[in-house]
Amino acid sequence: LEGCREVLGWALATVTPRLRELTLSGATLVTDAGVGAVARACTGLRQIALRQCRSISDAALATLAAHCASLTALDVARCGVVTDRGVSKLAAGCSQLASLQLEGHADVTDASLHALAAGCPKLSLLNLWVCSNVTDAGVAALAQACPNLTSLDVRLCSKVGAVAVSALAAHCPSLTALYTERAGPVDDEAVVRLAAGCPRLALLDLGMQDNLTDAALLAVAERCSQLRSLSVAYCKQLTDAGVSTLVTACPQLSTLDLNNCTLLTQTTLEAIAAHCPRLQSLDLGGQPGSGQRLATDAGLLELAAACHGLRSLNIRYCSDVSAEAVERIKDLLCANVQVRQ
Repeated sequence: LEGCREVLGWALATVTPRLRELTLSGATLVTDAGVGAVARACTGLRQIALRQCRSISDAALATLAAHCASLTALDVARCGVVTDRGVSKLAAGCSQLASLQLEGHADVTDASLHALAAGCPKLSLLNLWVCSNVTDAGVAALAQACPNLTSLDVRLCSKVGAVAVSALAAHCPSLTALYTERAGPVDDEAVVRLAAGCPRLALLDLGMQDNLTDAALLAVAERCSQLRSLSVAYCKQLTDAGVSTLVTACPQLSTLDLNNCTLLTQTTLEAIAAHCPRLQSLDLGGQPGSGQRLATDAGLLELAAACHGLRSLNIRYCSDVSAEAVERIKDLLCANVQVRQ
């Protein structure tokens, strides 16, 4: 029922008790009372998505905790008001929880993470994007208690940084996805530890971590050969040597974001063309006056000839790229590529 904005809470009272999965994301008229009706009728419920249901609050989490002990996945991203109180009750009542989306809830703090650490040892995916009051200490406690964690999103969590990343490296060897864009500072040492402790990493977002140098990329290149998606946007200390080494070592790369990496040159583009045949999305964009010199006509044409699966290319503010080259790129890729200029 995702996106069904006219679904009312009372309509949920008639659902079958055999229901195991329910998606109500975007159903803005659904309330705590409606979720309560589902929870009481469907005690075997395993998954429920309530993303952007604006009337959902801690009360819904408490009711799910009281009636749905087998719950494994809950999405309450950008709902109404979800706080430590609701998350703590959920953690106490749903010990099988493996996936939890808490995106956008600034009232969630380390108290929630400690509750999850105590009650949900099977947790594998946690989205804390814009949960700005969680800290390194909370993430470290969670990492130690939840060794099966495979995906963590702490974007825009300014109090989460290198200490948390190091804790993940020490305790979560199965981690495959980590998002830290605009989180607290993450340095080379933390990334070196992460690469050594989490060699299965497939998605790594280090955007706007401007402390990072080539040393971080060399560690990822050495240890994380399965990497498929990397963002180092606005990491302005990176050079051709680091990026070229990484793309050579990670041939599975399909998504690469180098936006505003202003020290990079056509040498990086040549390395991408030579070693990333599976590339689907590439961001080479800059900003006005950034002096972005990574993308040139010759380099992009070489890339288009080598990366036949490329579908998204950002060359915004790349002043060395001509309109004629863009049209030629589209011709080479059968006009399937979306080029942002």
